[in-house]
Amino acid sequence: MRISTFISILFFTGHYLLAQSGGHEGNLPKYYKRHIHFGFHIGANTTDFRIHNVKGTDYGTDTLYYLNGGKNYSNPGNADSILLMPLKTIYHQPEGGFNLGIVCDVRLHEYIRLRFLPTLSFGSRRLVYTYGQKEWGKADTSFTRERHVESTFIMFPLIVKLQSKRFGNFGAYVIGGGSYSLDLASDKKVDPSNQIVRLKKNDYNVEAGGGVDFYLPYFKLGLEVKLISGMRDILYHDGSKFATPIKRLNSHVVFFTISFEGP
Repeated sequence: MRISTFISILFFTGHYLLAQSGGHEGNLPKYYKRHIHFGFHIGANTTDFRIHNVKGTDYGTDTLYYLNGGKNYSNPGNADSILLMPLKTIYHQPEGGFNLGIVCDVRLHEYIRLRFLPTLSFGSRRLVYTYGQKEWGKADTSFTRERHVESTFIMFPLIVKLQSKRFGNFGAYVIGGGSYSLDLASDKKVDPSNQIVRLKKNDYNVEAGGGVDFYLPYFKLGLEVKLISGMRDILYHDGSKFATPIKRLNSHVVFFTISFEGP
């Protein structure tokens, strides 16, 4: 599912539910009198990186072999057919994924909840390396190499939820907290000769966001947007040409979530 489509569904679902919430006493009037609630959540995500390059680098010290007009890249051992091309830029491209998990919600105060949300998340992202050079009066020899990185996270967020007073069947809230994540698809132990970007398995994250709750006759439905920023350098520095120019690589994820919680 495209992220834009998922956001549109969230918007129209919220608009419809809000239209149904007025004109009566309200559903689940004693919902937050209970001290604990359980449920589940599903959603979409965009997974990305935050790149910190080696300080002072102009990228010119890292090179890649360039052969046959950019159609093949290798080191075949034939010096007459090889040009060394300097690295010009590195940038990142996010890609979409999905996530699902369970909800454990504990009451701390009338308007303060503590939430534990074990989550399984699937995502991917790309690093794009541009090599080449352009000299005055000569053709631009630039070309790119992409490193596609897939991740399967098990995440353990512990979140504090500050919620507003209910307005009929509607309420808003903000959240903040932290989480530990384990990347099951980490390539730490893969042979470096495969020339992939390898990531560490463990990360610690800061999470922040907000959302709205709709109190329906038999359950509470929540729509939420959350930003997750990784605190650790997750790049495995193996000395490869794709890792050397990067000083730090941090995870950056946005979650769009629908939650269903029982009374």
